[in-house]
Amino acid sequence: MKRLLIFLLVLVSLGLCAVSVEQWRREARLRAAIEDLIKKLQAENLAKVEALRKVREYEREIERINALRAEVEAKLVEITREFNDLTTDNVARGITIAIYMLELNHSQLGHEAARIALGQGTNAIQDRNAQVAGQNDTIQKQNVMLRELAQERDSAISKLNARTRELNEVVEKYNKLAKER
Repeated sequence: MKRLLIFLLVLVSLGLCAVSVEQWRREARLRAAIEDLIKKLQAENLAKVEALRKVREYEREIERINALRAEVEAKLVEITREFNDLTTDNVARGITIAIYMLELNHSQLGHEAARIALGQGTNAIQDRNAQVAGQNDTIQKQNVMLRELAQERDSAISKLNARTRELNEVVEKYNKLAKER
């Protein structure tokens, strides 16, 4: 009987082990399914956040485009008004241009007279410049001559100094001889 109990005990233990293994496998499958669902949920949340971000971005872009559109429409109205003003002003300008053309002709005649007078003044300036250039050439030649004279003077002074040294040496020799006698 003891053997039977032991056998039943081993059989029950093995049964419990089989149940435990099956529960572990089932829990592992469930954990994997839960993790898969969590990943899908995270992916859906990221997609939702990205979609909301794009919606906000598109709303801002739409607002910007609407503002640009309103600005362009305002500029169009302003330009149309200016165009109308300019076309009405165009006729008045035609008359003004004719008056200015007459004044231009008068001023051109005055300009021509001033140019002729200026040409005479220019000739006088050119003559004076030619005289100054001649004087400059004379001054340069005199500078060259002064330099040459200065070199000759320096040469003569150096010769005089050499001669003076020679005479001083002769005087010293004479004085030595005079002391010796």
